[in-house]
Amino acid sequence: MTLGVGNGGCSKVPLWGPYGKCVGDWEPTTWCQPPPTPPPLACSEYHERVRSQGQQLQQLQAELDKLHKEVSSVRAANSERVAKLVFQRLNEDFVRKPDYALSSVGASIDLEKTSHDYEDATTAYFWNRFSFWNYARPPTVILEPDVFPGNCWAFEGDHGQVVIRLPGRVQLSDITLQHPPPSVAHTGKANSAPRDFAVYGLQVDDKTEVFLGKFTFDVEKSEIQTFHLQNDPPMAFPKVKIQILSNWGHPHFTCLYRVRAHGTRTSDGAGDSATGGPH
Repeated sequence: MTLGVGNGGCSKVPLWGPYGKCVGDWEPTTWCQPPPTPPPLACSEYHERVRSQGQQLQQLQAELDKLHKEVSSVRAANSERVAKLVFQRLNEDFVRKPDYALSSVGASIDLEKTSHDYEDATTAYFWNRFSFWNYARPPTVILEPDVFPGNCWAFEGDHGQVVIRLPGRVQLSDITLQHPPPSVAHTGKANSAPRDFAVYGLQVDDKTEVFLGKFTFDVEKSEIQTFHLQNDPPMAFPKVKIQILSNWGHPHFTCLYRVRAHGTRTSDGAGDSATGGPH
């Protein structure tokens, strides 16, 4: 049987029904002839297309590199802001007591009575390990509410002290220390945190010190720890001294992040009466 070729280029097979009657044609698609092959490209045209596609790829790669740099720049610029926000959310303040050791309410550092900053050949290396700060922080940082890794004051060794001028005469009741836990430290530990410390109330002349208690800051507990003063005399002080007696094992320096002083602020007259002398 001879197969005919239709107008579409496909072979047709007649379909025969009963009694030799033709009922139609079967046109299988598998028998369709393929479309004609386009003529091959000239060598010059082929090279031109390859060159054009190469230029497009280079342009796309350049745009990707530019986008990557912009994203990296944004991340670097926002790293400090993001870190502050994260630690603000993680470290919600549940102390709920007035803090008279805040610079925003008038507290300051008596630098003459305070230990010197930690300075060593490896100081820059230490601070550069933190992506947020690349320089040592002054002792005034302990009077600020921003607490995140690296934003602290470091002094040499495991013994030191800081004297805080209060915004007025304060009858002290509690002292709060704050130090980030080991879980968020870049080194995975908090051995530069203070351990044993003592608290003293200072009179105006700086010569009279009243011992208010000795305490231990435990890095395995909450990062914010409040200590009720063991000796709570009925007198107000214009200054408070925090004397660090040991740290958690760091051989070179100790870091203080934040110190808070709680109590009741007295009027000038009440303060004079309580302390037994003029302001």
